[in-house]
Amino acid sequence: MNTEKIPILNETAANIVENLAYQMAQRYGGAITVNHLAPHLPLSLSLIRSCLDNMVDGHSVMANEQDGFPIYEFTQTMESNAQPHEVDAQNCLSCTINPLSGGQILCKECLDALEKELTRIAESTGWPAKAVYEHEILYIAAQQNGPQNAADLAGYSRYTLKRMQKKLKAMALEKYLTLDLDKIAATIFYQFPKISYPKEAYQRNMEVIRRYPASVAEDMELKTIRIILYLAGMLFAVFVLALLRIPLPILVICFVIIAPIVAFKIWRHRDRPPDE
Repeated sequence: MNTEKIPILNETAANIVENLAYQMAQRYGGAITVNHLAPHLPLSLSLIRSCLDNMVDGHSVMANEQDGFPIYEFTQTMESNAQPHEVDAQNCLSCTINPLSGGQILCKECLDALEKELTRIAESTGWPAKAVYEHEILYIAAQQNGPQNAADLAGYSRYTLKRMQKKLKAMALEKYLTLDLDKIAATIFYQFPKISYPKEAYQRNMEVIRRYPASVAEDMELKTIRIILYLAGMLFAVFVLALLRIPLPILVICFVIIAPIVAFKIWRHRDRPPDE
């Protein structure tokens, strides 16, 4: 059970998300998931979901489940028999007034208002730490077709297989993806709602998310694990060399000199998300 306390966006930011949700519902025939909004918003999935949940009134917006995913149905759009289509928007999909530039889907005014609110709640919550890996995983998954296994996703990410499995499990518990077990191959496959997540949109979102200190928590954890693995490998090498009769004092001196340098370089190195 998810016990995470979800911060409440102020009315301006929530309205931006809600307007975008309605416009996106028109693109997808009246029914959308949280994942459909992610490529257009530098938010964690839980923040997006809280806004969509607040829209549900049992009449104009209804919450259901389809193929294991929570979906939000906009009845007016569905009753108009709208077919899924791509909108060639010239104006912001939130305010629908200001013109767009640079391939964005939200105008600068709406983005500035949204980022101001995100800065406020980032000071009291850790939403950027989740958003970092959620967007990375959704972007990688969107470039593939059909069910995917953890090894394939980890192979394109900054995460080890074990950590990728941990992230996928967390996202599955919140129903942002589903699990399928291939009993013959004894392999778990992950199914995501089919979305479009262009490289440019991913880079824009990550640029915003990584401005917040909380997003650094993910990088710090990755670097700490990497340092431990490197130091463990160096200690193993010292043990092997000692068995080959290389003087132990020399090996210890080399370890004491090299280990801090390696740890410092790993800590200072900035990992780049896929295709950044």
